[in-house]
Amino acid sequence: MVFGLTGPPADEVFREIRAAQVSSVFRQMPIALAVNTVNAALTAIVLQRLAGVILPFGWLCGVVLVTAGRLVLWLRYRRASPSEKDDPQWPLLATGGSLLAGLCWGLGGPVLFPILPVLGQMFLTIVIGGMCTGAVVTSASHLPTILAFLLSASLPVAILFFCQGTLTGSALGAMVLVFVAALALAAVHFNRFLADTTRLRIELSRANLRLQAEIAERQATEAALRQAQKLEVIGQLTGGIAHDFNNLLTIVNGNLTLAMERIGENSAGVPLLRGALQAAERGGALIHRLLAFARKQRLDPKPVNLSHLVAGIEDLIRRTLGDRIGLAIASDPDLSPARVDANQLELAILNLTINARDAMSGGGSLRIELQNSRTGDRSPPELSPGDYVVVSISDTGTGMDEETLARAFEPFFTTKELGIGSGLGLPMVQGFAAQSGGAVRIRSELGGGTTVELWLPQADEPPLKTPVPSAACSPSR
Repeated sequence: MVFGLTGPPADEVFREIRAAQVSSVFRQMPIALAVNTVNAALTAIVLQRLAGVILPFGWLCGVVLVTAGRLVLWLRYRRASPSEKDDPQWPLLATGGSLLAGLCWGLGGPVLFPILPVLGQMFLTIVIGGMCTGAVVTSASHLPTILAFLLSASLPVAILFFCQGTLTGSALGAMVLVFVAALALAAVHFNRFLADTTRLRIELSRANLRLQAEIAERQATEAALRQAQKLEVIGQLTGGIAHDFNNLLTIVNGNLTLAMERIGENSAGVPLLRGALQAAERGGALIHRLLAFARKQRLDPKPVNLSHLVAGIEDLIRRTLGDRIGLAIASDPDLSPARVDANQLELAILNLTINARDAMSGGGSLRIELQNSRTGDRSPPELSPGDYVVVSISDTGTGMDEETLARAFEPFFTTKELGIGSGLGLPMVQGFAAQSGGAVRIRSELGGGTTVELWLPQADEPPLKTPVPSAACSPSR
């Protein structure tokens, strides 16, 4: 029973309060054992002198044995782990040890009173009263423990006085009971105070944890909002620049085409014009990626069988990976179609394939999995509830640390050497997924590889015939 709590306490709170009470008892136990042993030894010496027999020393041996047992119990508790200290056996053991210690003093009356003069009887009674008072200080935190000592130490002496059949004996017995009742009441009040204090401490600790969690959540939300605002500004700026640049390239492409037609195929300037035209086409591909990041590209979403789509570009993926990287493709047998722009999805998969290849410079393996899924604990939080098709691409490469993973979707951020990567690959994939009504989720561990999950909305209607893979635009790296 735990005093000081209104209503039935929750199991967890009850366990914490009980553990705190028992811990307080064991924390005070070395002092209690030392006082118990010293007082018992002094009492035995005095009683032996008064009685003239060695029986008090026999009683002392019993006290020492019980004290030794409680010392072993204290050592076991001290060495126990925090989880082991929550075991319900400890309150029972503490109460049992206190009961035996009290009986040693209480049964000392029936054993020693017959051989003691009145002075010795009064001396033993006063010592027992003092031991009961001291026990309130060391054991009142756990009510069963202190009550076990008070009752077992006092009741035998009180009964002994009542059995004398004299007015003095009855008065002494009544005094013992009143004194013990007062001590028990004080122990109850102290126990209630400790229980309330412990409960308030637990509530304060939990409130602090909730506050810390709310602060961390707010900071994370503010950071995500700042990141979203930054990306929105960058996206607007990128989209505007891409549109203006595209207008300029349209003029350049048109003029280059007209120039090639006018000078003829045999002119010495044709190779130069072709080189300029190819550069303009590469600029167009870059614009396409910028628009994908800015989520302003024009998509043509249709029901697509992703198993057929991935099978159609499998050869291209294998050539991209090279001979030192193995490829495995797995798909749900009842995979649902996804509503997506097939050409842009091919480009996104190739981008992720190139990133995986670059992370496995020493060789490795790449696994592409296609499966149906629903929103839940493992889905990106920004997704709307519903059914999705997940394209999961896992590699055995170098992986990313937490700092790199946090910046993976930042535009123009790359860990590759200057001139090798544009830093638009993952932002383009994220922009494509968001524009398609899906999302991207990355799981990575430094030295443990990376998994990129592309969540795409399922289509309600059957898939159309998968188009031939397009290579009009080279993937971004």
